[in-house]
Amino acid sequence: MTMHRSALVLALHLVAASAAAQGDASAVFVVRIGGDTIAVERATISARHAEAAMRMRTPPTLVRQMVALDLRGGAERVSMSVGRGANGDSAIKRLDVTVAGDSGTAQPFDASAPAPLPAQRIAVPRGAVPFVNLSGLSLELMLRRARAIGGDSADVPLLLGNGASLPARIRRIGADSATITLGGVVLRARTDAEGRLLGAVVPSQNVVFERLAGDAPAGAWAPPATSYAPPAGAPYSAENVVITTPAGLHLAGTLTRPVSRPGARLPAVVLITGSGAQDRDEATPSLRDYRPFREIADTLSRRGIVVLRLDDRGVGGSDPGPLTATSADFADDVRAAVAWLRTRPDVDARRIGLVGHSEGALVAPMVATTDSALRALALIAAPAERGRQILAEQQRMLLGADLRLTPAQRDSALARAAQVTDSLAAAPGWLHFFADYDPLVAARRVHVPTLILQGETDRQVAPEQAQALAEAMRAGGNRRVVVRTFARMNHLMLDDPSGSPRGYATLPSMRVRRDLLGALADWLARTL
Repeated sequence: MTMHRSALVLALHLVAASAAAQGDASAVFVVRIGGDTIAVERATISARHAEAAMRMRTPPTLVRQMVALDLRGGAERVSMSVGRGANGDSAIKRLDVTVAGDSGTAQPFDASAPAPLPAQRIAVPRGAVPFVNLSGLSLELMLRRARAIGGDSADVPLLLGNGASLPARIRRIGADSATITLGGVVLRARTDAEGRLLGAVVPSQNVVFERLAGDAPAGAWAPPATSYAPPAGAPYSAENVVITTPAGLHLAGTLTRPVSRPGARLPAVVLITGSGAQDRDEATPSLRDYRPFREIADTLSRRGIVVLRLDDRGVGGSDPGPLTATSADFADDVRAAVAWLRTRPDVDARRIGLVGHSEGALVAPMVATTDSALRALALIAAPAERGRQILAEQQRMLLGADLRLTPAQRDSALARAAQVTDSLAAAPGWLHFFADYDPLVAARRVHVPTLILQGETDRQVAPEQAQALAEAMRAGGNRRVVVRTFARMNHLMLDDPSGSPRGYATLPSMRVRRDLLGALADWLARTL
């Protein structure tokens, strides 16, 4: 799956700072893909205090950190918050932690909660430092903490924004180099005499993290607004909409409608994104120009189909919802979207379908089991295994590609990864549900005509899962199941002979495969 909720985007390539910036207590970290800036972080770092504010392009958010450190670089107090939108001025989520020994008092904040959330005790390994994805400050705190521990190798526990912890292994190489191993990904870093981060690289990625002086003009960067307007001359219109779920959440999105048949009731589909906080285009921060749902909406609306695509909870104009939301809650959001479509005078309520990708292809069957009036189900890279098994297979794939590891080291890393999964899945929330949810149970209850599209080089959801899902549906009595596989297509619907996630950023094209779009549009046009 597109494992953004359960895995970390660690595609970092850090470039050395200028001599002037190295002497500053403040810094600006600029994250780029090619010539595109995807995040900018302003940071102030001293021996006992660190703080940073990071603006991200996709989804547009502002992430703040404030950290009080002890004499050995471990966190004593941490505040991490996430603000929505290009300005990110109002926090939608926040976690404040006060550490004492190997535990902490955590005070969560959730803007969508009907009442203040109670404080709770959480386990915080000694010497933990906070981790925020794509944050140069977080990497520097890891390196400083490892230096304080001493020795050629040190394990530094990381405190995540949901209160869970994750280990990072830092191994010194000489006086000014180190590797950081986190979640099966290895970063090679350079440091100065004080242990500050000067540069690091993940060779297979195309993401650059540049450290500038604290007063660099780049620190004023803000992510540009995303346009969801149709391309010039498109034979469809695009309307920005907001739907309200029975739980009271407002979800923002775009409805594209063919203009050639004004007043007609047309078939419609809802697009369902993969895992992670994604906008209505299913864009990915580390992949330049990758907007697959925009392409799917364009293709289908040119074929006479109304398309509704929504920002995920907490993204763009959508309300965040509870921090503990799971795939089952996201299924309720889709049900609300379908109900909303059925009220529109320009939509034929008898001809509505769902198109899900990755986790979205897990959510769609959940909806279909409770809505017999749906006309079609199209599932792309659909999981047929429990999440715990999928995560283990992904870890084996990532670590198996690292030729620097001995078999014993690989086995040890896999065991640590399984422990991390068990630890994170123990807490209520998305991973707790996903880890043990069996998609085949719902599949056997799906009686809606179903198209399953699968890439043969998908390394995140193994290709054989498509057949397993189809067999479960047929065993439950569904005789209208079609499976299509595509050679050289990866999990992201891109042309890719390897399929390894390590190479996604270096693929020559970020356009969804034309043959997949054609197969999807042809089948939906016949079935809806």
